[in-house]
Amino acid sequence: MADEEKKDAEGGEDKPKSKKKLIIIIAAAVVVLGGGAGAFLMMSGGDENAEGEHGDAHVQEIEEEAHLATAELEPFIVNLSEQTSFLKIKVLIEYDPELLNMGHDHGGGGAYGGGGSGGGGGGEGAGGGLPSVMAEREPMIRDAVIRVIASKTAKQVLSTEGKEELKEELLDAINEAIGLDEPAVVNLYFIEFIIQ
Repeated sequence: MADEEKKDAEGGEDKPKSKKKLIIIIAAAVVVLGGGAGAFLMMSGGDENAEGEHGDAHVQEIEEEAHLATAELEPFIVNLSEQTSFLKIKVLIEYDPELLNMGHDHGGGGAYGGGGSGGGGGGEGAGGGLPSVMAEREPMIRDAVIRVIASKTAKQVLSTEGKEELKEELLDAINEAIGLDEPAVVNLYFIEFIIQ
């Protein structure tokens, strides 16, 4: 016991601790300097001519995405083709309201064109209900989605590739059910996906 007190008084155990502190300080300094250098390089942006070329494309892409709206479809619970399992999905669709308005103007009627059974107003927005053009075609949309899902097996939709394929097929089926010349629904997101 006396030896341990003597080592503590002489600082015998301080040397390993001081080495650890020194290593930690050096590592922290390297991280801070590396982060600062990375931030500087990202902020500086490089050649201005190259930025202008890429910047215009980026602005155009943002402008194209800015006018898209989303709507959530009611959940689907569908038996899969092997009839031993079912799939419950809830999807959010991203659509172009301008295309829906143009398509509906040519078709006449409805909430956008005056009259019809679609209710009042456009109903478009982020995460809102279906716009009236889609609401009028909701039975056809739901039928198309159910037909696509019912043709799948659990094994097909469990893989990542299978989910992506299902998304593409659902997008095509929904756009076909809406019945416009151009596809108004541009993307589809699974917000609930359960196989039992």
